Amino acid sequence: MFDQLMEALNMVLQWQNFFWALFGVTFGIIMGAIPGLSDNMAIVLLLPFTYYLGPIPGIAMLMGLSKGANFGGSIPAILFNIPGTPQAMITTFDGYPLAKSGKSGKALKTALFASVTADTASDLVLIFLAAPVASVALRIGPPEYSMILLFSLVIISLAASGSPCRGLIATCLGLLLSTVGCDPEMGTPRFNFGFIELAEGIGIMPMAIGLLAFSEVLLQAESWYRDRRSGKKLEEVRLSTRGTDADRLTPAEMKQCLPTIARSTLIGSFVGIVPGIGTTVGAYLSYIWSKKKSKHPEMFGKGALEGIAASEAGNNAVNGPNLVPLVTLGIPGNLAAALILGGFMIKGLIPGPQFMESNAPLLYALFIVLLISNLYTFVVGGAFIRCARKLVSIPKPVLFSVVPMFCLIGSYVNNSSLFDIWLMLVFGVLGYALTKLRISLPTMIVAFFLGSLLEHKMRQSLLISRGDWTVFLDRHIACAFLLLTVAIILLYIVRHGFGQKKQA
Repeated sequence: MFDQLMEALNMVLQWQNFFWALFGVTFGIIMGAIPGLSDNMAIVLLLPFTYYLGPIPGIAMLMGLSKGANFGGSIPAILFNIPGTPQAMITTFDGYPLAKSGKSGKALKTALFASVTADTASDLVLIFLAAPVASVALRIGPPEYSMILLFSLVIISLAASGSPCRGLIATCLGLLLSTVGCDPEMGTPRFNFGFIELAEGIGIMPMAIGLLAFSEVLLQAESWYRDRRSGKKLEEVRLSTRGTDADRLTPAEMKQCLPTIARSTLIGSFVGIVPGIGTTVGAYLSYIWSKKKSKHPEMFGKGALEGIAASEAGNNAVNGPNLVPLVTLGIPGNLAAALILGGFMIKGLIPGPQFMESNAPLLYALFIVLLISNLYTFVVGGAFIRCARKLVSIPKPVLFSVVPMFCLIGSYVNNSSLFDIWLMLVFGVLGYALTKLRISLPTMIVAFFLGSLLEHKMRQSLLISRGDWTVFLDRHIACAFLLLTVAIILLYIVRHGFGQKKQA
């Protein structure tokens, strides 16, 4: 193994690898910071350029894009309450309240610190645990997937909202929207209302942009107009003064966030190892668990540094382990990994069980590049936030005239479809209405993410078992998650039932 590591180091120590990794991280941060232009879009735009690059610089650029965009999405989420990427929506919960209180610098540096720390730790998980974890992941079939997804949905419904009833409504709405499109087994259209554009289902980009970004524009415009008519002073994000406690992240605050980052890294790493769940779920579960474990859970949603650290660590920790099923089994964990798989195949490299044996030095070289990309994220991200946080000085009328333009562009460029623009506008109005009703939009989006996958895996399970529902009890991992789900529901009912009786 030592000889393979030395050979990998010789392959890495070339200026092209460092340059393209740096380019990927920088371009990824910029793309992630623009609402609607996600890491997936950045990879799609630059994937053709890998034809002209070697295997290491080409794939290093794609991985750097994913890492940079993952952090970049937190910048508009903190400054404007508009997530640059879907997974950054959890960062808005505490990032924006902290920015409004004049601590934008502290919030951004917390996000950067948590992102780089968790990303580096999760890369080490990939490097040292790829082979053993792959053997465990190989045992996870459709029944296990189904129960893991069901467990995630129950957790999100009960714990992600102040009101479990509203959380359940949000989850049901997300699941309902995930059924639009074609039946995964029969191929027949359903719930598309005659629109052929919905044959493949609702696009996640116009949905996420509409619910999270455009609805926020409508809410902010309404607030601005109401405050202007009443003569009330407009609430603006106050830029933190450089060198003050509001601008810097102190060593004591770093120490305070470390347990949260460690906890979220473990959760994000587990989510990343299991294909198909993704960064948004990693961020959400990390945030929920950190809130439960915090000594001051009442501060979450009001500007808690732990909340920012949990969200950013949770979604960035998915990056490294997400490549475990890719490089060991040839199974991409999410869309970003699938696009990176395309980069491998362009170079004639086919990830899978034999890949680790036949291309070990190349694989270790890519692992080293991942760690170098984290260093670039820290340096470039630190320089970028010093410039980006000055955007808060832009007047809100100007800012919220520009943001809709990015919403329109972000919705259109993904599929080059005008229908997606109309879809984004519809979801923008829907998001505005649901926010007024205090229905959790992130819960709804996460349920939408998981809904189609849950249906697909459950129907696969029933096909395997020929309609026998006991297949979820016969498999040990599936049965364990099913029992855990039932236990959580019963525990919640007992605790809240007894609590209501005592209050009565």
